[in-house]
Amino acid sequence: MDRNNTIGLVLGAIIGGAATYYAYKHKDDIIGKINELEENLHFDHHELIHDAKEKLDSMTHSVQSTIERFRGHEDADKASMMEELEALRAEIKALKAGN
Repeated sequence: MDRNNTIGLVLGAIIGGAATYYAYKHKDDIIGKINELEENLHFDHHELIHDAKEKLDSMTHSVQSTIERFRGHEDADKASMMEELEALRAEIKALKAGN
């Protein structure tokens, strides 16, 4: 059992040493690729939050204005209400697709 543990320790040290040597020799390439990925994936979180809030405000305003238009008009044409709801659904789908 002790021999197996020793062999495992030696193999682990060899593999770890080889990986460290490779990383050391290619560190400039690795750092360059990491920096390239960071630049490509750079998101301005404040801008994303601002855009999401604007879209939510727009959708909320549209729903509220539709509700206010049809409030008190119980005899309003159901077809026009359904058309308006379909337009709102299409707008919501477009907003979801934009994200």
